[in-house]
Amino acid sequence: MPNALRREDLQACLVHPHTRVMTSAGPIEYADRGDGEPLLAVHGTLGGWDQGLVATEFFRANGFRIIAPSRPGYLGTPLGTGRTPAEQADALAALLDVLGISHLPVFAGSGGGPAAYALAARHPDRVARLLQVDAVCLPIPPFAFARLSARTWSLQVQLWVLRHAAGPMLRMLFRRFSRSSPEEAAGRAAVVASDPVRMAHLEAILMASTGWASRRIGFDNDSAEFTSLAPLNLQTIRCPTLIMHAAADASVPPQNARHAHEQIHGSELYWMQGSHVAFFLEEGDTAPRYALEWLRMFNPGQASKTGS
Repeated sequence: MPNALRREDLQACLVHPHTRVMTSAGPIEYADRGDGEPLLAVHGTLGGWDQGLVATEFFRANGFRIIAPSRPGYLGTPLGTGRTPAEQADALAALLDVLGISHLPVFAGSGGGPAAYALAARHPDRVARLLQVDAVCLPIPPFAFARLSARTWSLQVQLWVLRHAAGPMLRMLFRRFSRSSPEEAAGRAAVVASDPVRMAHLEAILMASTGWASRRIGFDNDSAEFTSLAPLNLQTIRCPTLIMHAAADASVPPQNARHAHEQIHGSELYWMQGSHVAFFLEEGDTAPRYALEWLRMFNPGQASKTGS
């Protein structure tokens, strides 16, 4: 059985040491956590190295070493290191050069999708396998209400409500980020609210999105790039690819997953039920385990090393 997530480990992700290095593309901030096979974590919109660590903590707990950079415009990585998905992909490859890592699996979520797809397309020798969760690959409008809800005071209010009125907060979240009916949202909210680990995961995700001043430039750049997103040459990707997406996702339309699956030869499409954060919440007890076994399937040595 896989090792389970623990609240204290999720909290530790938020204060993990991080550093900034100079690459051929420019300065890049990143965190390095865990042992085992390296896994590159490409965070979503409003993220940074901290969100990358939180999103992949389950994989670290099960034998992976997480390399979590801040994409350009977020936290300590300046926007000049790469505005477009292609430039960000080249920057990620440059970071791997500095770290002496030639070939590794890549995890990306939401707004990190374009950079990770571009990395696999432009640097096929660097990506061993690609795992995309609710990822953008087609032009989409800016995330609704995101600019307001991302403000530090707004996130602090959300955290307070989450800790004192979890049920109503979750019902609102699932209605806002999915196309679920009120009855479906209420049922899923009750299940998640009763699970301390999934609640801790949501709290950590929110905390890894605070600090508007240090994430605003990256958010604005994502919004501009995604509105007129150029083709990502997905048909050239040849590494094993797993595309996981919530069928009712109201933030990144499911058509993004269908398009990627149609374009990437041999890719696998895994549908989840729930919201834009179903991977961590509504399907938090099943989807991460499926992803872990998929990653291990292409590296049998990883499974034997972790004793699974």
